[in-house]
Amino acid sequence: MRADKSGTVRFHELQGALHLALELRELPRGSALQKRRALEGLTALVGAQVGVWVHIDSSSAGRVILRKEIDVGWSGEAERRAFLAYTNREQWTALDPSMPALARAFTPPLCTFTRDQLVSDRTWYGSEHVQAFRRAARVDSFVYTVYAPSADEMVAFSLHRPWGARAFSERERCLIDLFHRECRFLHEPASDLSPAILRGLPPRLREMLRGLVRGRSEKQLAAEAGLSPHTVHDYVKALHRHFGVQSRSELLARCLAGR
Repeated sequence: MRADKSGTVRFHELQGALHLALELRELPRGSALQKRRALEGLTALVGAQVGVWVHIDSSSAGRVILRKEIDVGWSGEAERRAFLAYTNREQWTALDPSMPALARAFTPPLCTFTRDQLVSDRTWYGSEHVQAFRRAARVDSFVYTVYAPSADEMVAFSLHRPWGARAFSERERCLIDLFHRECRFLHEPASDLSPAILRGLPPRLREMLRGLVRGRSEKQLAAEAGLSPHTVHDYVKALHRHFGVQSRSELLARCLAGR
């Protein structure tokens, strides 16, 4: 499968994205380890250098306030400090020109944009933000992918290429968007389950157990996973057999006892 101007993703890229998604499912749900590995895997997949995971605290009057959680891939600590000066302090006064466009263009629940889709070269390179922060951090072309799991919550990660490197293509944007849509489990609350409890369980049973711990009913689990209630019930019974219990309450007590 070859790429064209419409953004057709290559077969080997899809394979890489699928392999990364499967790897992430095996890591503790909602953990810093899982998020860091996602950023590292994506930067390698699309030839980026830096990955940043953020929470969006507010978006009003064209202003988006970012709260950094995890960042990887900087060429040096000086570059990292220059970039984080913006997210930590200066974003309140020195506006990133791509942020108002991001606030206007975002359509829930998930959207992915390259820099040139949000702001022109002239506006971008002529801005105080780029000259003061991006140039000092030695990063330029980016992809933002934003997800809103609820009306009052937004999370995102961005991938950045070094200053002067080629811009992200439409094909690469499509690949990141596809990955994010298939991996929205990355934004679920951290699991209360220890790795030892999950060890030996197939991925589908891990998913069911995490749902039960979050208080989901079998009907809700079936709807979320796109399965029949009968199939989910069979999975829950398999969990009972695995842990040697007779009821859901006993199962949860067993699994959460050592959290």
